[in-house]
Order: sequence, then C-alpha cells, then structure tokens
Amino acid sequence: MPHIIKFNIKITLILLTLIASNLYAATNNNIDYATVLKSFTIPGRGELTMNVPRVWDYNFTITDADNPPLITFYNLDKNEEEIFQLNMSVLWDDGFRRNITSPEYIRSLVKETGKKTLIHSDQSELTLNEITGTNGNGYLFDLTDSNAGQGEYQFLTQGALAVGKLLLIFSLFSNDDKSILREAMLRTIMSAQHHHRKDV
Repeated sequence: MPHIIKFNIKITLILLTLIASNLYAATNNNIDYATVLKSFTIPGRGELTMNVPRVWDYNFTITDADNPPLITFYNLDKNEEEIFQLNMSVLWDDGFRRNITSPEYIRSLVKETGKKTLIHSDQSELTLNEITGTNGNGYLFDLTDSNAGQGEYQFLTQGALAVGKLLLIFSLFSNDDKSILREAMLRTIMSAQHHHRKDV
C-alpha cells in the first residue's frame, strides 16, 4: 500500500501509484540513465511505448476496456520501503467532443488541478511550464510542502502530456531536492509514443 501523503491528488477521479528508484549515473555533470524500451498494449487503442530506466520494475493493470490502464513502476530500498511515488494513467478521447490531447484542454486540466493542490503547498501562486515530448505537448507544475511529516513527501511534479491520440497524466511525489527523480521521470514520459494498431 502506498504511503498516505499530504498532496492528495485526483485527476479524472483516478489516483494511480507509480514507484521508482533514484539510482542514477553522473557523467560529465549530466545524468545518464540506462533505459530499455517498454511497450504497453492499450486495449482497442494500440500500444504505448516509452524508454524506462532498467532499474525500474513495473506492474501493468487493466480493469476493463472503459477505464484508463494503470502502469506502476517501482523500486524499493533495502528496507523494502518506497523511495518515491509516481502516479500515471493513460486516457483517450471519451467522445464528448473536448479533444483531450489539445494544448488548450491539457493546460486547463493541469491548471485546475494545480489550483486545488496549491493550498497544501508552500507556494502562493501556480506556475505552469510547457513540455514537449516525442509524440505531443503538455504542461506541468512543481510544488513543495516543507511541513511534510514522517511518511510524506515534500516535492510534487504533476502534469499531463499528449502522446499521439492518448493523454498521459502523471504525478511525481518525492523527497529529492536535487531533482534527480524529476529528471528521470521527464525523460521517461517525454520519450512516450503512441502506435495505433487495429489488431489490439
């Protein structure tokens, strides 16, 4: 079970947990992650691929064809404790004519979620940053909570990224003040691609 955390985020009424490791290699002042290409079949909507750090384990959960799949990457420390949490879900157009992969919709979604989260953070204003992935664009924000207690996380990076015809929603919770985990997460999600296939 994931830790109870102060940043209690719900995007489209789904709370997902993704756990990963802060293991990395530094070369010439750059962070160099050894990655492997992973592929996830999204029923009826093709495949989602992304470059994932080799040290991350994962679970891929599909409840039914109408609900977003859950991809749970994880890595535990020597005490079997979670190192951090990254919540990720994969959404698609639900037929309500709102084009969920448009920059306008994504910005509105991330901004609305950020404003709700802002009251639990150290910040007084929300700053949205635009991101560009291999297969689409998106937005994210960063917030901190210096009052986080035992079993809680101080740093949050949350946002959404268009990946072809899919929308990837992510939330990273960590205690990494050097942003190493944030960089690993961004490299992973920004490598994501949607391969639309009719046979899956």
